[in-house]
Amino acid sequence: MREVYLSFGGNLGNPLACFAEGLSFMQRAGQIISRSGIYRTAPQGGPPQPDYYNAVVCLETVWDCQEVLKQAQAAEQACGRERLERFGPRTLDIDVLLCGGLVLDSPVLQVPHPRMAQRRFVLAPLAEIAPGLTIPGVGEVSGLLAQVAGQEVVRVMDWPGSGGGAHGPSRG
Repeated sequence: MREVYLSFGGNLGNPLACFAEGLSFMQRAGQIISRSGIYRTAPQGGPPQPDYYNAVVCLETVWDCQEVLKQAQAAEQACGRERLERFGPRTLDIDVLLCGGLVLDSPVLQVPHPRMAQRRFVLAPLAEIAPGLTIPGVGEVSGLLAQVAGQEVVRVMDWPGSGGGAHGPSRG
C-alpha cells in the first residue's frame, strides 16, 4: 500500500460536481484516507478565466502511480475536460502530486509534481491534511507554504456532504 496525494482543480461548468465525480473515480483505485477543504484561487498564467476551486486528497492504494494517473485522466474525461491550451480553463484537473516516497521523471508522469512547491493553491490544502509531510528532494510542506505566502488562497468550504473539516484522518 502507498499513499498518493492528488490535487483537484477546476473552474468551468460545475467544478464541485466534477470534484465529487473525480472522487468517485479515485475511490475505485483505493481508499480515500483524507481530503482537504475546498479553496478558491485566482488563475496563475494562461488566458483570462474564472477563479479556480482547488483541493487535495490522499488516496491509499496498491496501484502504481501510472495506473492512478490513468484513473485521474478518466475522471477528467468523464467531466468533459478538453485540453485546448496549457494553463487554460478546465472542468476538472487531477494531478498526481506524490506517490509514496517515489521520485519519478518519465515523459508521462513526474513525481513529485514539478511545480507543486511554487503553488500555494496546492500547498495550503496539502498542509491542511499533511503539514509535516516532506516532499522528496524539495522540503517539508509547512516550510514551503511559508515561501508562497504572498499568493492569495482562500478556504471557502468543506467538501459537500462531508459534515465539516478535513475528512478522514490526517497523516503525514
